[in-house]
Amino acid sequence: MKQNHSIPKGSLITHMYRSFNIEFFRRAYIFLLLSFIYPSLIDGATITSLSSGDWRDATTWDLGRIPENGDIIIIDASHTITILTNNGSCNGVPETHLYISGTLTFLNGSKLRLGCGSSVTIEVGGLLAGGSGGGSGKKLYICENEQWNSGDPDVPGYYVFGKPLPIDLMNFDAEVRDKLVLLDWVTAAEENNDYFEILRSKNGLSYEVIGQVFGAGTTNNTMFYAFEDYSPFEGLSYYKLRQSDYDGKSESFGPIAVQNSSEPVGSCVLSVYPNPCIGNCKVKLSNCPQREGQVKLLVTDASGLLINEVIDVRKFDGSFDIQIDKSNDLKPGIYLISVIDGEDYYSEKLIVQ
Repeated sequence: MKQNHSIPKGSLITHMYRSFNIEFFRRAYIFLLLSFIYPSLIDGATITSLSSGDWRDATTWDLGRIPENGDIIIIDASHTITILTNNGSCNGVPETHLYISGTLTFLNGSKLRLGCGSSVTIEVGGLLAGGSGGGSGKKLYICENEQWNSGDPDVPGYYVFGKPLPIDLMNFDAEVRDKLVLLDWVTAAEENNDYFEILRSKNGLSYEVIGQVFGAGTTNNTMFYAFEDYSPFEGLSYYKLRQSDYDGKSESFGPIAVQNSSEPVGSCVLSVYPNPCIGNCKVKLSNCPQREGQVKLLVTDASGLLINEVIDVRKFDGSFDIQIDKSNDLKPGIYLISVIDGEDYYSEKLIVQ
């Protein structure tokens, strides 16, 4: 039976949702996964194909490594990834979730083994293919159970082997509007989703529940949710989502950082790109008044800890730019880039992969 949960008066925006055709929201899901990473039930990261190639070739993947147990793995619509060898055992490894918008195929007697609780989702337009020759020697296993072999027909999308993640979170974001913080999130699918809790923190370590939003139960439709925090903290704060099933199981998403400042906003434009940042990226302050003086750059992590501080001099046109990379002690995660220019203040979130 569905439980009743109190919702702070005036804090909840009625969640809106609508159905999209399968192909649209599946493609949107893959696109947003490319640009947004948040911790969930799995232990690894989101890793996406950069080109067609060998599964075990690190240059095939955007993180510069081959996929690992526990990852969310995405094969892009324009790519064909080939399994050339066996990848070990299913026993005792974290669950892995593979999404195929392109083609996954096998060579010779190669096999792909995924841990218990894993899934393989073949999106609309995607294909699981056995290739030519080899009889039924090419196989897909989940939890040491054979799901498919190359003696079976090729499998076009949409089709799922195993059990996908109970909540496919497409997006979770926050922005300051007037005197409140608006949080919104989107799911591509839900299973037994009872409700979401919104958690807030001043230091990124200890969190308090500030509200609840009911989930949609079980659905394959795209769902849109929103929540307003009418009493946000001043300065930097953090938000998480905690999703609970009807049976009490839960998973968390986030944190995301929000800068709520009453300091004056200057006339320059702050850009951080590429974002997400893979390897190295650039911070640029542009369209500034032509003036001299120093600019201070601060990099803080999701807990509010200062990671790096740079003081540099403007260019002749008033602009400022600097490259940041892993040599600046940036590990994969979410950071806040803050630039102080005299009385002016600018900030931008950065995702490092």
